[in-house]
Amino acid sequence: MTWLEREIERNKKRLARIEASPDKSMLRANRLLYEMELDFRLAQLDAWRTGNRPMANIEYATLVINAMGFLGLDLMGAADRTRLASEYFDIIRAKGFPDTACDRTIVCLAMCINEDFPAPDLVMAHNTACHMELTSFKAIGEYFNKPVFTLNGGLGANEDTLSFVTDQLEEFIEFAEKKIPGVRYDEERMVELIEIECQAAECLHQVNSLRRLTPCPLSALDAFRLPRMPSYYPEPRRALSYFKAWRDEMLEKAEHGIGALENEQLRFLWVVTGPFYFNPFMVLARRGVAVPALQFGWMPRLFGIKYQIYGDESEYGRRLSPLEEQARMLNSNSWAVKGDVWVDDCLDVAKDLRVDGIVYYVQIGCTASAGLGRLVAERSEAELGIPTLLLEGRQLDAQFKKQEECEAELEAFVDLCFDWKARER
Repeated sequence: MTWLEREIERNKKRLARIEASPDKSMLRANRLLYEMELDFRLAQLDAWRTGNRPMANIEYATLVINAMGFLGLDLMGAADRTRLASEYFDIIRAKGFPDTACDRTIVCLAMCINEDFPAPDLVMAHNTACHMELTSFKAIGEYFNKPVFTLNGGLGANEDTLSFVTDQLEEFIEFAEKKIPGVRYDEERMVELIEIECQAAECLHQVNSLRRLTPCPLSALDAFRLPRMPSYYPEPRRALSYFKAWRDEMLEKAEHGIGALENEQLRFLWVVTGPFYFNPFMVLARRGVAVPALQFGWMPRLFGIKYQIYGDESEYGRRLSPLEEQARMLNSNSWAVKGDVWVDDCLDVAKDLRVDGIVYYVQIGCTASAGLGRLVAERSEAELGIPTLLLEGRQLDAQFKKQEECEAELEAFVDLCFDWKARER
């Protein structure tokens, strides 16, 4: 059984458990999420087996990929969901690829090599998040002899960079239409997707306003989940229903003063990523530490903390075309721009949420963020008066750092933050 087939079975079992014995501690909206994920995986499996629909990697260019009729392949997202990837690291080493890159960027390649996940029919390789993702996408295309289009994004927000990336998207459309039979860009579909994503973004903005509440209604696991916008999925309008249900449930919790923790005493901002091979938030929950947010490259924009999303006219002083809207997003991931933007975003989110400390996960192989942790730590102490834990580790390799080591570092940091808070009083 392939990983994709196992993931389908896992989502089926999740839904069966919810049907048979609902867990009141879990969100009701999760049912919609698991149904969407199941449909997504079933569509991927069907396209893989039958070849009835072309597939392309969907990271960060979800609107244009969907509007062209491709089925999206979430290469990085699928890698994240392996949780423990020892066999995939062995494949990478055996094939002569470096095993020191960011886990998700090398594990997705191994998944395709092992025939656990389909390789895309066409690859958009880009540096929208980091250079490692660019090289990973190119490696997948070259290994499987698939057409590769390289896009230079992540350049920050101004008219020149917007035009530069929009021109490349037009070139990508022409390239894809020539290379893949039946693929055509549909601007009406693009406009429809933008309208749907505007509604989803509004839900995210409303949820974000609740993060500031004490007690925080969001659990750490819910806050840690990267939002997959509706255009990721084959049925975006159905995906939008999940965003609305999640928003409504959070508003309901907030209205009744229901927090994720019974006795919230501290609040941490978690930054970059984390270990996926165990749940680090259980340690924090036992100590009364809420984690209202994960700060990642698009978090301040998706959740409306600093920037606006599709449809906004203030950022550029005019209404953007549909392709410019996609280019806006491709240029706005703060993992990919200058380091001071990433550091400023981290501090602004921490200030917005009034946290007592920052856990900065120094992901081995993350060329975009690993070296900036020290700057975040120095500035958070000097400007916000809060400490930062630089927690080094990997996402999917439990051998690099044992669970017990991570938990001990988190426990010690909680003690430190309680001491800092006591001194403030």
